[in-house]
Amino acid sequence: MTGGYNTGATPPNSQSTIKRKLTPSYYSGKYKQIEAFDVCMDFQRDNYNLGVAIAYLLRAGKKEGNPIEQDIQKAIDHLEKELEYIAYEQYLETSAEIAKNYKSK
Repeated sequence: MTGGYNTGATPPNSQSTIKRKLTPSYYSGKYKQIEAFDVCMDFQRDNYNLGVAIAYLLRAGKKEGNPIEQDIQKAIDHLEKELEYIAYEQYLETSAEIAKNYKSK
């Protein structure tokens, strides 16, 4: 994570990208200045597609010349991809269970 928003301080070995002015303003929240990336890392660190979808939704329509519908569609695309992964994992688990039961007969 780039900011120490829980304590109000930047961790000693990790400078905030906002403080370094590398992050455009539409990437951070209006009131607490928390970056969408930091929110995603806090809630969905182990799931790329969900984290990216959340980031697109948090930033939706904030970038000049980028319509809100485009960001929402990008979020939907990542959510659909995650559903595909979940379905595939379930298929693999079911296939393995069927193979195991078949071999035991």
